[in-house]
Amino acid sequence: MFEEDLVSQLFTRTESTEDLGETNKAITYALEFQDHLEPGQMNNCNECPLSSNSISTSPSSLEHHFASLKHQMAHQKAEYEAKISSLEQQNNELQLEIKNLHSKLGQQRKWFRLVEIKMRNAERAYEDAERRNEALQKEMEEFFNTFGELTNETKIPEQITQCF
Repeated sequence: MFEEDLVSQLFTRTESTEDLGETNKAITYALEFQDHLEPGQMNNCNECPLSSNSISTSPSSLEHHFASLKHQMAHQKAEYEAKISSLEQQNNELQLEIKNLHSKLGQQRKWFRLVEIKMRNAERAYEDAERRNEALQKEMEEFFNTFGELTNETKIPEQITQCF
């Protein structure tokens, strides 16, 4: 907590010589922090690499390093804000696409249910037509059997009369 206050104080006021001790403490803290960072975390810090050997303790050199750090932080902040903005826009686009896909899925489900209903109706109509055809076939057979018997009965008396 104290070290964070030192860093924030350094970025707000570096004009007085009284702050030189605090500045040195902040630099030491920054160097220790840099030593604990992974190599990949230092990608954006190549402009002004800090090392305990390369920094002189003169106030102008320290001010130059802090100005460079401020510039780097502003640059990183702008990059991160641009990335955040880009990600938010991508997120909005993806949410819109998901909404459209949900809508299309709902339409497809309705269409599928409609097709299922039509197929069931067609199957029922086919089965009903088959039953009607079978019933009609039986009626026709009965009719022709009955008609055939009638024609045979009428032929028998005619044959009998012809024989006489």
